[in-house]
Amino acid sequence: MESILCVDIPVQMISCTDTDGKITPMRFRFRDRNGEIITITINKILSTDQDRGSLGANFVGMASLYGTQKTLRLRYNYHAHEWRMSGLSG
Repeated sequence: MESILCVDIPVQMISCTDTDGKITPMRFRFRDRNGEIITITINKILSTDQDRGSLGANFVGMASLYGTQKTLRLRYNYHAHEWRMSGLSG
């Protein structure tokens, strides 16, 4: 499992954006260090910072990975239209 614990990696995200522009990340995938595609479904968003004046939105959520609950940090860059996972712990 150590191979997926690298930080600040680009991810492919499925998210929902409501009519007010609020983003809710739902599921994402990425390639680990071995080239394997890992898919993670987000169970719960714990906190979010979507200040429109900043460069991006930050999210902290919970997801199940290999049968254990993990806390993850995600970031969406408004200008680059890019999602990144900046941390995975737990």
